[in-house]
Amino acid sequence: DGNEWVQYEVMQLSAVPVVSAVLGSVAGLPAVQAPLSHFSVMVEGMSQIFPGGPPVVKAALGYDITKEDLGGDHIHVRESGCVDNLAKDEADAYLQIRAFLGYLPSNVHEMAPRGDTSDDPGRCEDSLLSAMPRDRRKTYNAKKILRAVVDQGSFFEIAPYYGRARVTGLARINGYPVGIMINNPRFNGSSTDVAAGSKANRLIQLCDTFHIPLISLCDEPGFMVGLESEKQGIERAGARMIATVCNSRMPWATVVLGRVYGVAGQCHHRPSGMFRRYAWPSANWGSMHISGGAAAAYRAEIEEADDPEGKREEIEARLQALASPFLTAEATGQDIIDPRETRPLLCEFVEDAQRILQSQLGPPHIPYLP
Repeated sequence: DGNEWVQYEVMQLSAVPVVSAVLGSVAGLPAVQAPLSHFSVMVEGMSQIFPGGPPVVKAALGYDITKEDLGGDHIHVRESGCVDNLAKDEADAYLQIRAFLGYLPSNVHEMAPRGDTSDDPGRCEDSLLSAMPRDRRKTYNAKKILRAVVDQGSFFEIAPYYGRARVTGLARINGYPVGIMINNPRFNGSSTDVAAGSKANRLIQLCDTFHIPLISLCDEPGFMVGLESEKQGIERAGARMIATVCNSRMPWATVVLGRVYGVAGQCHHRPSGMFRRYAWPSANWGSMHISGGAAAAYRAEIEEADDPEGKREEIEARLQALASPFLTAEATGQDIIDPRETRPLLCEFVEDAQRILQSQLGPPHIPYLP
């Protein structure tokens, strides 16, 4: 029975790792099976997916289109996000699948396998001291920061061409598998849009399903604003992120590198379960940015002033003087750390997380949703 078969496919997602490789033109139900997985890959220039191919499109909509233009990798790896990764050939596709599976247990009743432990857990990277520019208008290399704190050579990126305001993937910390994500200032200024939120949701679910700790390296200015973001449904995407975060149980650690603003900033924090949070001296918090936020919050006072622009600048300067991360940390109980201590502290967190993970073995209490 077709319905029973589909139900079995869905149930597998909460029991064992599921991967898919698109190695040619895939139409109909198999096209849906590609994203009905924890990880998917397609081959550049030879793979396409669509529910109905060019003849179906011609009959239904009246226009001609090639298979590649309709459902090639430029659509599904970069635009729709239906497929995670792109391979240069079939051999590369299988290598990526093997790498992905290497971080996961064979089923939800087992712990994820520990790998090589030769990278010193006490390794401190001096480069992290200058990783965040003092001028907040400048960008930085997010992946370089990420790679500095995980075991050397262990980062496996998931969906690198989609939702690029957030980098997500799997890595190892002192040999233990972890999920890890970091905001990327070179796309949308790090703001979480619908695509980046979707990536984060899937990583959180993956970690929760297979009992893997999650690490978030946070520089979050908030959910993406503007007309296009509204058309894409940023509010529903934000609500989905909040639900995913609150429903998760795996150990979670957040390192605040820079900004952590608004509801999107709250999605880097979980109020329940094992959760640890550290902050660099470059961190800053708030419900909204002082620049722009002051104009909204003090609108009446600014408009009534003889010199509205001068009044706005005066208010922003007053608020900036109170924006020290050390003042906020003292008031809220945050731990501000030397950036070089990030890896040792994360190694300690992951080690402590193992006993929590042992107690969570078994099917996830919230089924995995692709």
